[in-house]
Amino acid sequence: MSDPILIIDGFNVLHAAVLVGRDRAGWWQPAAQRRLVERVEQLHLSYPAVWIVFDRRPSTSEVPEDVTSTDSRIRIVYAPSADDWIVQEAERLTPQHSVIVVTADRPLRERVRRVKGIVLSPSAVLRSES
Repeated sequence: MSDPILIIDGFNVLHAAVLVGRDRAGWWQPAAQRRLVERVEQLHLSYPAVWIVFDRRPSTSEVPEDVTSTDSRIRIVYAPSADDWIVQEAERLTPQHSVIVVTADRPLRERVRRVKGIVLSPSAVLRSES
């Protein structure tokens, strides 16, 4: 097996482990997304590739702001359905990589396990902080 890939269910992890109280009011905003990305950047993770996936439906009326990372290992992905994207990538990659998905979403956890992915809870990963 090649290097493992960590895939984070962005909005799910925001709700489950990052945003609290009034912070949740703007959960879909780029500022909230940046909070998660910055939190992940501060973790001492040994994964060579970390993907953070956010839901974003295509819009014809506005050009949304993309959040980026200063860490070259971290890739930010926007998908019409983060859950579907995560499962498709896990299924595609598991023959060559260990795919670890961070989510508290029970249906997504089951879908990931069916395609031979590994699931971690948001709190287990966020405890990696020093």
